[in-house]
Amino acid sequence: MTEITGGIAPVPTPLNADLAFDQEAQATHLRWLASEGLEGALILGTNGEFPSFSLNERRAVAEAAASADSGLELILGVGSCALPEVLAMVDVASSLGYRAVLCPPPFYFRSAPATGIAAFFLQVLERSSLPVLLYHIPQVTGVAISDEVLDLLGGHPSLAGVKDSTGDPDELRRLTHRFADGCYLVGNDRLVSACVEAGGNGSISAAASVAPSLVCAVQRGEGEQEHLGRVRALLEEYGLGPSVKSLLRRFGFGSFATRPPLAGIDDARAPLLWDEFCELIPADRRPS
Repeated sequence: MTEITGGIAPVPTPLNADLAFDQEAQATHLRWLASEGLEGALILGTNGEFPSFSLNERRAVAEAAASADSGLELILGVGSCALPEVLAMVDVASSLGYRAVLCPPPFYFRSAPATGIAAFFLQVLERSSLPVLLYHIPQVTGVAISDEVLDLLGGHPSLAGVKDSTGDPDELRRLTHRFADGCYLVGNDRLVSACVEAGGNGSISAAASVAPSLVCAVQRGEGEQEHLGRVRALLEEYGLGPSVKSLLRRFGFGSFATRPPLAGIDDARAPLLWDEFCELIPADRRPS
């Protein structure tokens, strides 16, 4: 199984003012990311707000990303608590030529036993003709990708690795060890250098959507992790998802509206975010 490596952006799903999917904005963003040197993009991950969209909408978003012909390696988030929906999105990814799929545990069922979580994942692994990455983000899902779950999966041939978004160095060490012969992708910008040093494969981190060249430089050992950490801190200060969308809107890529129950940055704070972002990312690293 070919490794999935490098800098990958977990892109937001752009919406217009009517809260409908904006295909043109998605394509513009993906092509800019490719021009800045990223290897790939994650479609319909957490930053893509996948739980906010119907199954038909998610199909449309996945199809549009594939048809954008950006040159990026695309990973499709297939998350849902309903196993039939997950399997349907796995089939969509396969039919559209995606590189891999990313599957979180069924996040509503927080008291499900490890045997049940493993059974859920095994259905996905058996169905998928693509490499499957497990999505470890227990601070959101409430369900960890534990050693017990991994033991129950037993090294299934479709199990490529894990995306670890805990931001916890201890979890980085645990999972790079577990997937020493597979794929470990870190999901927090603050740990990109630590991932490289631990033998990880790459990153799927929020700052890559707005500062892709910086993420690529840190990934290659040519940029400062401290600088990337400051960008991450700024995004978190204003709200990770809302700040990314606000910056992309300022870039001129589209409206990047937000569907309730989530909310965007208010008009008074958006200029402050922009000014602070411009202090960290020079003009030649922003879209012209």
